[in-house]
Amino acid sequence: MISDEEKDQVRAASDLVAIVQETVELKPRGHEFWGCCPFHGEKTPSFHIIPATQVWHCFGCGEGGDVFTYIMKRENLSFPESIHYLADRAGIELHDTGAQRDRGTKRARIYDLCAETAQFYHTMLMRGKDSRPREYFASRGMGGDVCRRYCLGFAPGRNALVSHLSQAGFTPQEMIDANVAVSRGRGQLADRFYDRVMFPIFDEQGHNIAFGGRIMGDGQPKYLNTAETSVFHKKRNLYGFNWAKEFIVAQDTAIVVEGYTDCIACWEAGIKNVVATLGTALTEHHVKTLTRFAKRIVYMFDGDAAGQKAARRAIQFIEQDSMDLRCVVLPDGNDPMEFITAHGGEALQARIDAAEPLMDFVYRSLQESSDITTPGGRAKALEDALTLIYPLRDSYMIDTYFIQIADLLGLDLETVRASSGRVFRDVAKREDAERRREQNYERQRAQAERAGSAGGRASGLQGTSRGAWAAGATPPVSAPVEEDPYDYVPLDAYGAAPVEVDEDLPPIDVPAGMESAAPVADSSSAAAAPSMPIVLTDLERKSLAGERELLTMLTSYPDLFRTYADRICSIEWVDPRHESIAWAVLATPPGTDPAACMDAARAVCPEAASLVSAGRISATSKHPTETNIVFMLDTLELYTIKRRMRAAQAKLRQDRSLDDEARRVLTMQAVQDSQRQRELQKSIGGVADPFRLIGLETASADQA
Repeated sequence: MISDEEKDQVRAASDLVAIVQETVELKPRGHEFWGCCPFHGEKTPSFHIIPATQVWHCFGCGEGGDVFTYIMKRENLSFPESIHYLADRAGIELHDTGAQRDRGTKRARIYDLCAETAQFYHTMLMRGKDSRPREYFASRGMGGDVCRRYCLGFAPGRNALVSHLSQAGFTPQEMIDANVAVSRGRGQLADRFYDRVMFPIFDEQGHNIAFGGRIMGDGQPKYLNTAETSVFHKKRNLYGFNWAKEFIVAQDTAIVVEGYTDCIACWEAGIKNVVATLGTALTEHHVKTLTRFAKRIVYMFDGDAAGQKAARRAIQFIEQDSMDLRCVVLPDGNDPMEFITAHGGEALQARIDAAEPLMDFVYRSLQESSDITTPGGRAKALEDALTLIYPLRDSYMIDTYFIQIADLLGLDLETVRASSGRVFRDVAKREDAERRREQNYERQRAQAERAGSAGGRASGLQGTSRGAWAAGATPPVSAPVEEDPYDYVPLDAYGAAPVEVDEDLPPIDVPAGMESAAPVADSSSAAAAPSMPIVLTDLERKSLAGERELLTMLTSYPDLFRTYADRICSIEWVDPRHESIAWAVLATPPGTDPAACMDAARAVCPEAASLVSAGRISATSKHPTETNIVFMLDTLELYTIKRRMRAAQAKLRQDRSLDDEARRVLTMQAVQDSQRQRELQKSIGGVADPFRLIGLETASADQA
């Protein structure tokens, strides 16, 4: 077990803003930071962080929490794993063992299965009867020591791995989940990798998570990687990063190559700060990962046409995070291994040290490949150049790029600028068409997967062998959820999607964690079976949203709220957890910083981070903080009075057991509440509601 003291130590050492900025572009807005959510697709930022309390929330998908929650979501880790992940980053030693931490979890089983698979492949390489894989590695300059150092292996196929893993106690589903085996239908499994030399792939923490297999002779595909699994994502992971990251930090430079053997050749030549992409071009996540450790990235491309094409695709990253992105293109079509074999590691290091800025290389290669002596040649070169900078079309430096292209081709600036609109539209159309093709391809792949799992062969995917796709692939991301102002809270804003109910009944809406505490609609609901869902009224849903707004401000500005403690007493809280958090924060001594207030909130409510991170008044309102506080207190008191008046009216109409005195008391209370309601409405009406304004602005934009 990890002690609370160690958890707090790790939390204090992990700055949420810095961690999120590794992969998300954040912009300050007031005392908060906003950006596009990394967990669902969106164009309008709805993801925000409150630095003072170290909590985050996305209004689009509803996710939120603290730094541990964020790492769990981003890295697909369990809670204990997230603590260890952050502890490793911060250099904090924890006192529980990995075996204790991971035992019995699904993720741990995949780690164990991959480790067992790697050892099996390695044994088949080093001791197997088939000498071809040893001869292959030897011909590439990788003898037995190299094979042992990087745990290289050989996959014989013929269900040898499936048989071995079954004897080791792993289930068929676990083999499929790790994508080392595929279903052949009727409950039969087959090895995914057959007659290939194998390269185990590790994550940042050194867990074996996937494999890359290379064919030894002719055939396609030349390389075959593990498909997407719960622990492996090729657009996120980098080969050799676990070995290279300390050298990347030491040299403040990361070198990226395109293949496993290139990586190993560089390491063996003494160039240790090298990683490789995994069958994909350099991605934004790769760049974000590397810039956590270094600000200089040298992309080393093969000297062939494909390498130069990859160099051009990397242009989209040149402005990210003040990063220095450079490139090296090797001569004569050589890859790094071939260059090292011919010229040695020192010669390659010299080329790396002389790496030129990526944009300079791209412009130079464009100039060399273009004939600008003729009008037709210049027109073609202009179109190629504008296509290259299309990913930077929204950059504040776009005019600078236009000027560079004009100088390069001997054209005037207005000609370049005027042509950009047409070229950018054409590129956008092509990308949209490509995106649709990929979506169609993914649908076909999913169909093939389902057919394979059911024992059939996918008829709609020509040329795809049975079992070619891994079970358990990542499902498509759903469309982003549109934000609503809190005054128009959707019925499912605070819990799972509504369950099916009779049409005469209102939808179900119970926030997670308050199932037993939420108010019921009437006495008949209270008398229902325990499994009966709880019904929340529209006012209650609005109150829930307002309560979370209040908590967000309260934990950020606790001292400003202390004078309003009597007003907080007048609130009838819908979620009792909210009330507990509020009083836990107010019970702290004056001068307590927001982070300590959050600790107090967590002490009474473990879900405090996700509850208090949902507010956005402080980030969207242009009013002083004190004005926002009063506005929110007025709003919640108004909702309380409205709910109380409705309850009184219902009681007066329906409860025939009431005597005259009880009716008089209820009527007098209703009169007082009505007067207070008018006062609150007048007070609220004098302050522009930032959420209502957001809603109006959004509607206007949509109409435009």
